[in-house]
Amino acid sequence: MKNEKNTGTTLVDQQHAINAYLDSLLAEVTEPAVETQTQDSVVVALHPPVEAPEVEVQEPVQVKQQVAVAPEALEKTSDIPAWAEERFQCLVFTVYGLKLAVPLDGLNGILTWSEEVVPMPGHAPHFLGLLKSHESTVKVVDPALLVMPEGRTPPAIGQEGRTRPETIILIGGKRWGLAADAVSETMTLSPDEVHWRSVRGKRKWLAGTIIEQMCALLDVEEFARILESREQLD
Repeated sequence: MKNEKNTGTTLVDQQHAINAYLDSLLAEVTEPAVETQTQDSVVVALHPPVEAPEVEVQEPVQVKQQVAVAPEALEKTSDIPAWAEERFQCLVFTVYGLKLAVPLDGLNGILTWSEEVVPMPGHAPHFLGLLKSHESTVKVVDPALLVMPEGRTPPAIGQEGRTRPETIILIGGKRWGLAADAVSETMTLSPDEVHWRSVRGKRKWLAGTIIEQMCALLDVEEFARILESREQLD
């Protein structure tokens, strides 16, 4: 009974942490714009009158004001992605209790986890191994190790009670496979059902947050670029 109680407490704590993380993601997508330029008032110089008062008006002067800009504000993507300009579909899946969504526009297929995933030494911890699928070689990764914040990094698959994933989500032209605990649903959304992220900070993979489902929407192209850059150990 003691072990069951501890397990239940751990799951509740984990869910609280994930909910707090999703709240922080939702807050990040409404960052204010940064003003970088101001205009001085018209400068008027008055000359002493002789017979009639004379007024000399100078042209307005544009003055650039130095404003400290946070590094996260330097890379702005205010436009909605092309695939989301109208109603679009996305696949929702879970990994370590976190709900993620991938647009069908960037989805290349779904595979069932196979024992044929071959571990490869010398790679980053999130790299789980290689899987042969038809004529493609898929690099399977654990997305939880990339999207969860520092301090809440999950244990490796197979350790501390973390079960093996059931599904592999293919992206990047079937080059990458995202290990998923389960696929929950496919939904159709309109652009206004997503809080789009206007400023990309540390989480460049985050396109936005689906409001009603409190679900993080992946930028598939950016996520693939991150995987490419972090494939090898530093």
